[in-house]
Amino acid sequence: MRARHIFVMNDAGDNVVNLSANDDGDGLVWTQSAKGKELVKLNSNDNGGLVNGHNKTGDPVAQMSADEYGNGVVGAYNRKEKGRTLQPGP
Repeated sequence: MRARHIFVMNDAGDNVVNLSANDDGDGLVWTQSAKGKELVKLNSNDNGGLVNGHNKTGDPVAQMSADEYGNGVVGAYNRKEKGRTLQPGP
Protein backbone atom coordinates (compact mmCIF):
# COMPACT_ATOMS: atom_id res chain seq x y z
CA MET A 1 0.00 0.00 0.00
CA ARG A 2 1.18 3.53 -0.75
CA ALA A 3 -0.47 6.64 0.62
CA ARG A 4 0.33 10.28 1.35
CA HIS A 5 -1.43 10.13 4.73
CA ILE A 6 -2.67 7.27 6.88
CA PHE A 7 -4.99 7.85 9.82
CA VAL A 8 -5.87 5.17 12.36
CA MET A 9 -9.15 5.65 14.22
CA ASN A 10 -10.38 4.29 17.51
CA ASP A 11 -13.83 2.66 17.87
CA ALA A 12 -15.41 6.09 18.33
CA GLY A 13 -14.02 7.31 14.99
CA ASP A 14 -11.39 9.63 16.47
CA ASN A 15 -8.02 9.82 14.68
CA VAL A 16 -5.45 8.55 17.20
CA VAL A 17 -2.45 7.67 14.98
CA ASN A 18 -1.28 9.68 11.99
CA LEU A 19 1.38 8.72 9.45
CA SER A 20 2.51 11.37 7.02
CA ALA A 21 5.48 13.36 5.72
CA ASN A 22 6.72 16.70 7.04
CA ASP A 23 7.33 19.74 4.84
CA ASP A 24 10.85 18.48 4.03
CA GLY A 25 9.53 15.12 2.83
CA ASP A 26 10.75 13.15 5.88
CA GLY A 27 8.54 10.68 7.74
CA LEU A 28 6.25 11.92 10.50
CA VAL A 29 4.35 9.78 13.02
CA TRP A 30 2.21 11.09 15.84
CA THR A 31 -0.32 9.76 18.26
CA GLN A 32 -3.04 11.63 20.02
CA SER A 33 -5.62 10.94 22.68
CA ALA A 34 -9.28 10.35 21.91
CA LYS A 35 -9.76 13.98 23.03
CA GLY A 36 -7.39 15.20 20.29
CA LYS A 37 -4.42 16.00 22.55
CA GLU A 38 -1.00 15.20 21.07
CA LEU A 39 0.79 12.40 22.98
CA VAL A 40 3.90 11.31 21.05
CA LYS A 41 5.42 12.75 17.91
CA LEU A 42 8.26 11.18 15.90
CA ASN A 43 9.77 13.39 13.26
CA SER A 44 13.08 14.88 12.21
CA ASN A 45 15.08 18.05 12.39
CA ASP A 46 18.33 19.15 10.73
CA ASN A 47 20.34 16.83 13.03
CA GLY A 48 18.34 13.60 12.63
CA GLY A 49 15.48 11.98 14.52
CA LEU A 50 13.36 13.78 17.08
CA VAL A 51 10.95 12.30 19.66
CA ASN A 52 8.55 14.54 21.56
CA GLY A 53 6.44 13.32 24.50
CA HIS A 54 3.40 15.20 25.78
CA ASN A 55 1.35 14.90 28.95
CA LYS A 56 -2.37 14.05 28.93
CA THR A 57 -3.32 17.68 28.29
CA GLY A 58 -1.03 17.89 25.24
CA ASP A 59 1.74 19.95 26.82
CA PRO A 60 5.27 19.01 25.60
CA VAL A 61 7.19 17.57 28.57
CA ALA A 62 9.97 15.36 27.15
CA GLN A 63 12.23 15.37 24.10
CA MET A 64 15.01 13.20 22.66
CA SER A 65 17.07 14.20 19.67
CA ALA A 66 20.57 14.47 18.26
CA ASP A 67 22.68 17.62 18.41
CA GLU A 68 24.71 19.07 15.54
CA TYR A 69 27.64 16.79 16.43
CA GLY A 70 25.59 13.58 16.36
CA ASN A 71 25.35 13.25 20.15
CA GLY A 72 22.16 12.44 22.02
CA VAL A 73 20.20 15.16 23.81
CA VAL A 74 17.42 14.49 26.33
CA GLY A 75 15.13 17.14 27.78
CA ALA A 76 12.48 17.14 30.50
CA TYR A 77 10.13 20.07 31.02
CA ASN A 78 7.18 21.13 33.13
CA ARG A 79 3.80 22.09 31.65
CA LYS A 80 5.06 25.63 31.02
CA GLU A 81 7.98 24.31 28.93
CA LYS A 82 10.53 25.18 31.61
CA GLY A 83 13.10 22.49 32.32
CA ARG A 84 16.51 21.10 31.57
CA THR A 85 18.35 19.25 28.87
CA LEU A 86 21.04 16.64 29.30
CA GLN A 87 23.85 16.52 26.77
CA PRO A 88 27.03 14.44 26.73
CA GLY A 89 30.15 16.18 28.01
CA PRO A 90 33.19 17.02 25.90
